[in-house]
Amino acid sequence: SVTLPPLGRYQLPVQSLIVATEPLSAATWDAIGLSRGQAFSEFSRQVTYGQRSADNRLIFGARGGYQFAGKLRHNFDLTRDEVDLRRYLFGELFPQLKNVQITHAWGGNLGMSRHFKPHMLCDRANGIALSGGYGGEGVGASNLGGRTLADLILERDTELTHQPWVLPDGGIHALRAWEPEPCRWLGYNAIIKSFVHEDQTLANPATAPWRRKLASQVAGFMEGFMH
Repeated sequence: SVTLPPLGRYQLPVQSLIVATEPLSAATWDAIGLSRGQAFSEFSRQVTYGQRSADNRLIFGARGGYQFAGKLRHNFDLTRDEVDLRRYLFGELFPQLKNVQITHAWGGNLGMSRHFKPHMLCDRANGIALSGGYGGEGVGASNLGGRTLADLILERDTELTHQPWVLPDGGIHALRAWEPEPCRWLGYNAIIKSFVHEDQTLANPATAPWRRKLASQVAGFMEGFMH
């Protein structure tokens, strides 16, 4: 939707970038506590997540970048730095995997709303029904969004149409617009860099307490701009 003129200023196209390891042995899966095929995420501000694939690989992803002026990324041949960051992140979670081979890497675009929250609306004046802003939670939210939009379009008064993520008034103009360039590019990339710095600082046991505190305070301050 970011390429449609009425919607581009309300959606920030960012990337989620993913790597896959070589197949891991049963003993390795037991050692890292994922022997039953569990999916997982953790509380890193970089929004990391992973799961065991059907052929016993670790699939691991984290939030990626943003291209100037909201351009969609079409080339998902990840750079060495992009792959190495994801290796570092899952290596901190599972030290047993720091030296495993990464065999695949890819990614995709997703749309972030300015409130970093999902929204659903039916703008009859502009002829637009919109569901988005999932921020990486689209597997479940898109199903809910589709059912909610059906009720909104058909003007059904249902439980779905009264949920807090449904915007009943104001059409698309009820959404908060993103800041103009270059503010959004500078801001988003500064925020992501502060998150990376926090993770690296906290993961180093030799880091002085004041540096650890400062890194978390800076990252928390930068995260405040995301709401």
